[in-house]
Amino acid sequence: MSSISQSIMQLKKLGRHQNIPDGMAVFYGSFIQRLGFTSGGFPQDIRLINIETNEIFSFRVKPTFVSFKENDFIFMAKAGKYAIHSYWWTQSKWYGGKTYIEPIFKDVDTSDSEIQVDNEDGKNQFIFTLKSNTLNYLGTWHFDTGFVFFTDDSEQSIKLNNKFKKLDFSNSIVTLPK
Repeated sequence: MSSISQSIMQLKKLGRHQNIPDGMAVFYGSFIQRLGFTSGGFPQDIRLINIETNEIFSFRVKPTFVSFKENDFIFMAKAGKYAIHSYWWTQSKWYGGKTYIEPIFKDVDTSDSEIQVDNEDGKNQFIFTLKSNTLNYLGTWHFDTGFVFFTDDSEQSIKLNNKFKKLDFSNSIVTLPK
């Protein structure tokens, strides 16, 4: 019996005093988690796959020990075409936690553990494209129900202007996953 694995690379957050690194893209948005206070302070991550290189990346959408249902995110990535691969989260239990890794597909209740989806051509995945040297608004990610969806709440992202003074959020490209 043999096994094949692939490493998952952690994307880096953009620093508050950083510009967009040359040749990279910056993306940001807001994430509404599956759980509220029952997350028990466990972190939650999204995994992306670069469709062109098949590399898998991860970024944190809910920090450890934070109980807010909605959290902002801002990360750097190489330019490319990305698909949302999976959602990793832990539900707090009296004895610790139970971890879930949900594949993410369009129009499918991802909380259903018996998911059967034909995805050979990737048409059932949420996809977005990042171009070099751009600031991309990916919207509000609604993962609070089994059916994932995205909304453009760009007016609410203005609050990031105060934290990231070197970025011009008025020139952001709206790139909702589709």
